[in-house]
Amino acid sequence: MKVYETKMRPAEKYIALVSRKCDLCGMESKSEEWDAPVYKVNETEITVVIRQKDGRSYPEGGSGNKYEIDLCPVCFKTKLVPWLISQEADIKSEEWDW
Repeated sequence: MKVYETKMRPAEKYIALVSRKCDLCGMESKSEEWDAPVYKVNETEITVVIRQKDGRSYPEGGSGNKYEIDLCPVCFKTKLVPWLISQEADIKSEEWDW
């Protein structure tokens, strides 16, 4: 879940993303990303987008519904990955280095 605040600039009001909360456990990030201000790597990154979106689209506009899910790194590893494996997804942990 993305947490937004309404903020003011001179002569304008805008909405800024200030943090994220895990949709499963409620853990809140310290900023708009998980643990962004530290050097320790603890992030969840989706490089392939899987989304469901429905509605109507016309040249002049459109509307509908879509799903977006925020998961903290702990829920990603301990809940989503095991569930996907239980559904016969072929997921393996890989080491990385740079």
